[in-house]
Amino acid sequence: MRIFATMIFSFQLLLAQAGKPTVAILDFEGQDVSESEVKTLSERMRTEIGNTNAVRLIERKAVEKIMQEQGLQQSGCTTDECAAEVGQLLGVQFMISGSIGKMGKSYTIDCKMFSVETGETVRSKNATHDGDISGLLTEMQIMAWEIVGLDAPGNLKLKRAGKEASTTVAVLDFEGRGITMQEAQTLTDRF
Repeated sequence: MRIFATMIFSFQLLLAQAGKPTVAILDFEGQDVSESEVKTLSERMRTEIGNTNAVRLIERKAVEKIMQEQGLQQSGCTTDECAAEVGQLLGVQFMISGSIGKMGKSYTIDCKMFSVETGETVRSKNATHDGDISGLLTEMQIMAWEIVGLDAPGNLKLKRAGKEASTTVAVLDFEGRGITMQEAQTLTDRF
């Protein structure tokens, strides 16, 4: 019985994912930003797009394998034509690419998602961050939600604003069932 239930759940999961568009993400191009930082930020985009649960994301290793077979490097595939070719070989519907740059003390992110079939840009987003490059981690998370057409969760927006989400808890007086009023008040005061 347990095996049957697991099979049904797995089948339902596959059906749910079948309706989602397939997406692959190329490593972003870096301009005056180190290669390791660009890779880290690109990976943050991949992780967060997976968290949106809005698309079926093709693994980075599959993208790298196709590019190796074609004699391409992710860092060298910066044109829409190259990205569309990789997307066709992967069999995905959409490709996401972008760039991360530095100008003075500001960082910029430009990102676009386009249809592999038509080559048309479906959605493009950009962000500017003043401050340390680590602030781009949050910007990449927010952009991941926005590039797939969703509103970013409130906790990410608060993090961008330099605030943390807080939870307010109200404690009501305990009711004395089987204990004296003094014991109930003591319990209430401890919270």
